[in-house]
Amino acid sequence: MASGSVSELIVFIAAVSVAAGVSGAMVTTVGGITNSLDDRGESVSAAIETDVEIISDPGSGAVYDSANTEVTLLIKNTGGRTLPTDDTSVEILVDGRYVAPSAYTVTTLGGGAWRDGAVVRVTVDRSLGAGDHRATVIVQSDRETIGFRV
Repeated sequence: MASGSVSELIVFIAAVSVAAGVSGAMVTTVGGITNSLDDRGESVSAAIETDVEIISDPGSGAVYDSANTEVTLLIKNTGGRTLPTDDTSVEILVDGRYVAPSAYTVTTLGGGAWRDGAVVRVTVDRSLGAGDHRATVIVQSDRETIGFRV
């Protein structure tokens, strides 16, 4: 009878040891998944809150200045957060070609930060020929395009 109790005790101890090892591995795995979801959630939240609109009037002739060979775009922050205006956050394409940060400037109208409702002026040093053109502004994950004629 004692040998049966000893055998059951050994099996019980082995089962508890295996369960402890498995639960330790599960806690580590669940913790890693939780951290990944938190990071991804912050990224998705930032993308959802980032929204801009090009408010320049392409029919007014104010988009392209042939005398100074400049494309001027007015961009309004319509999202829910303040956006940076540095060259790592704002990217410009003209007629599908990337514009280097050294070839454009971003100026917040009225000064200050690019908050919700604020407008920035993007001035691109680019000579364009007569005809139809497109300018695309990419601010973090949001992309807006405007067509205009020179």
